[in-house]
Amino acid sequence: MAELKRIPKLGRHFYRSGNDFKGSTFGLFPGFLQTNVAILPSNVASDFEEFCRKNSAPLPILYQSKPGEIGTTLAEDSNIQTDISTYQKYENGVPNEQASVNLLGEDSWDDMVTFHLGCSYSFDHKLTSAAGKLGSGNVAAFETNVRCVPVGPFDCNMAVSMRSIPRELLSKVVSLSVDMDFAHGAPIHIGDPSQLGINSDDSGKLISDLGYDGFVREGEVPCFWACGVTGNLALRSAGLPISYSHHPGSMFVTDITSKDAEEMFQFPHYPDPQVLCLDELRQRYAIVSKSTLSKLQSLELVVAENDPGNRGISQLRIPSDFPAAVLDISLHASFVGILVGFPVNEGYDPCEENDGIAGAVYLIRALQEIGVKVTVLIDETAKVLHKFFSECSSRNYVHENVLVQPIGSHVEGLTDITHGNGVIKFSHLIAIERPSPAENGSYYTMTGRDISDKVGAMGEIFRAAQLHPKITTIGIGDGGNELGMGKVKDRVKEYITHGETIAADVSCDYLVTCGVSNWGGAALAAGLFTVRQCPVHDRYRRKGISFSRNPIESNFLFDSQSELALHEWITELGFRDGVTGQKELTVDGLDFNKHHAPISQKLKEISKQHEPSKTLF
Repeated sequence: MAELKRIPKLGRHFYRSGNDFKGSTFGLFPGFLQTNVAILPSNVASDFEEFCRKNSAPLPILYQSKPGEIGTTLAEDSNIQTDISTYQKYENGVPNEQASVNLLGEDSWDDMVTFHLGCSYSFDHKLTSAAGKLGSGNVAAFETNVRCVPVGPFDCNMAVSMRSIPRELLSKVVSLSVDMDFAHGAPIHIGDPSQLGINSDDSGKLISDLGYDGFVREGEVPCFWACGVTGNLALRSAGLPISYSHHPGSMFVTDITSKDAEEMFQFPHYPDPQVLCLDELRQRYAIVSKSTLSKLQSLELVVAENDPGNRGISQLRIPSDFPAAVLDISLHASFVGILVGFPVNEGYDPCEENDGIAGAVYLIRALQEIGVKVTVLIDETAKVLHKFFSECSSRNYVHENVLVQPIGSHVEGLTDITHGNGVIKFSHLIAIERPSPAENGSYYTMTGRDISDKVGAMGEIFRAAQLHPKITTIGIGDGGNELGMGKVKDRVKEYITHGETIAADVSCDYLVTCGVSNWGGAALAAGLFTVRQCPVHDRYRRKGISFSRNPIESNFLFDSQSELALHEWITELGFRDGVTGQKELTVDGLDFNKHHAPISQKLKEISKQHEPSKTLF
C-alpha cells in the first residue's frame, strides 16, 4: 500500500480503478512533479493558452494536449479521463459536485483539450525538509484580490496557497522554490494577508472562500504562492457549456522528478534571493536578489559615508533603512507626498536654500516612471518654489505635471493626509531637507538660529502621517534637524554641534542619512532603478502576472548635462547655498562639478552593474 503513495504509475492505476475518491495528493509521491488540470473545448484553447502565458505564476503550462488526446508525455500509460482521484465538472461555469472517474467518462471527449499546469506540491518535500511540517490534508488556499490579466472569456482573480514558515527560514524556503517557476516558483507575497484581500477571524484563522482555511503558527510568517486553483476560477468565469478540472488538492501525478523538471522545462533561472523584513509590525516583507541588495547597500554608503561638512552624520546612519525604503516604495507606493523647502536664507526671496530641491526632482522623475502619483508640499509663502515645481514638466525634468500643495501655518495634520471620508491621500510621505520641530516645538538651523516664523505646519502633517498605520514616512537629511531625524534624536544630541537645541523631534519609518540631502534623493532614485532591474524582485512585485519590462536608465536618472542644467535653473531662480548664502553652483558650500557630479556618477555606475549569474551548489 505504501508504494501506491510513492510510485506515480502505481498511484495513477489505483485512482483509475475508482479507489481513493475525494483523496488529496498533498504529501504523497514526494519528489515527483504533480500538475493542476484544466480541460476545455478546443475553440477556446488558444485563449486559455494565452491566459496562462500572461499569468504564468499561477498557470505555468507543462503540457497542452491535442483535441481528444487522453495521454501525455509527462506520464507513461496515463489517461486523463481516469487517473485523477477527484475531478470537478463545470456546466456553464457552474461547478457540480465532485465527480468520480466513472462520471467523467460519460461525456464526449473528441473536442476537449487538456492543460497540465504546474503545482507547488512538486516542491513541498523540499520545504518540509527545510521548514518542518507544513500541515496535513491540504495546504491553505484562498482567492485573492489580485486580478489576473484577462484573455477572451477568461477573467478571474488569482488563487494562492499559504504555508506558515518560521521567520528565520524565509530566505532558505524562497531559495528552494525560486527556480521552480514550473511549479509556481517563489512566493508572490509574504506577510500581511489583508494585502491580498484575505480576512481572518478573532482567533487569527485565515478564512478561505475555497474551503481550505489557514493558520499561522507563533513565530512564523504566512507565505503565499500562486496556485493552480486559479485555473478552476478561470473556468468558472468563462461560463463554458462544459469544462473540467481536477478537484482542488487532487492532482495528476507525473513520472518526472522535480529535479529533472528544473532542466526539462524552459523557465527562468534567477539570481540568489534574499528575504527582507521591511516592517515587522505591518508584516511587510520583500524579496530581492542578494546582488541587488548589495548594490543598494553600496548606494547608501556613497551618500552616507561622505561627510564633507564634517558634521558627524555617519553617527546618524541606520544602514538597513535605505534598502527598506527603496523596496517599500517599489512595492507599496501609489500616491506620494514630498515635503521640501528649508527657509534658511533670511532676507532673501526665495529664502529656501538650494539643497533638497534638486533631490526632490530626482525622486519625482523616478517615482513617476514607476507609475506613482506625486504631490509636492511646500510652505504657502514659497512662491518661487511653487513656480519651480510647476514648470519642471515643461522643461522635461519630470515626466508629467506635478501637483503642488501649499501648506499654511495653522493646519490639523490628519486633515491634510486624509480625505473627508477618512481615506488616506498618500501611501507615502517623503521629507527631503525639510526642518523638523525640536522638542520645544521651535524650528532651528544647524547653527541654532530660530526660524519658526518662516516655517509652515508641514512638521505636524508629517508627524500625523508617521503615526498613521497605513502611511509610510521617509526622512532624508544631512544635519539632524530635518523631519525624520527624530528617529535618532539621542544621537543628534550626542554627536552634532548644537544637537541639544536643534535635534529633530519628528521620527519616520525609514531614515536616509547623507552628506548632502540632494544626494539622498539621487540615491533613492538610483535605488528604484536598481531594484526594477532585479528579476527576483520584479517577479515578486508583479506577483508573477503580466510580463517584465526592462527599465530605461534615462527615464529614471538624469544624464550629466540635464543635471547641470537643472542646478543652473535652480540658481537662476535665486535659490542660494544654505551654508555660504551665495547664489552660485554650490550646495552646502560644495562645488557642483567638483563634489556633486562625481557622487551622481558613482550612483549611476552602481545602479548599472550587471546582475551576476545564480550561484550553483
